[in-house]
Amino acid sequence: MEEEISHYMLRVAKFEFFLVSTDINLAHVSGANQAILGVNWTRLAQHVEHRYPFAQFDFDHPPIRIFKETAPQFLVQSDHGGVKWDSDDVFIDSWDRLFSRSFAQLRNNIAHGNKALMPTAFTYERTGQFIAAGHALMDFVGQAIFNRGDWDGPIVFK
Repeated sequence: MEEEISHYMLRVAKFEFFLVSTDINLAHVSGANQAILGVNWTRLAQHVEHRYPFAQFDFDHPPIRIFKETAPQFLVQSDHGGVKWDSDDVFIDSWDRLFSRSFAQLRNNIAHGNKALMPTAFTYERTGQFIAAGHALMDFVGQAIFNRGDWDGPIVFK
């Protein structure tokens, strides 16, 4: 699983860079120095909605239904001062919610460390399913929205 997570995180980093370098309007920019803090998921969602309306989209092709039907849990502080997984049961009813609440939350969860440290029945078995859906979603956006099947090419330093 650790190798799958590492590969996924590398692809997510490439995906986010691909998005902001392809269209600077997709960047979340802040401060006087115009630092890019990530992707503006709302703007990406607008691109996708324009080409593939959420209400009519077949979430089985690509296989990303898990992002529509449930959002990944997030870490919260427990009543006892530790950390625990929790969910807000948010209804995913738009591309904006899907990208910002499901896709981005998965990246956040994985980036925060060892998912096996605090496994729960609700999250532990779904990690692989979410990762597979994340790969499919990135490929869909790269190919269907930006016409780039090669968006995740090798990292080359020149």
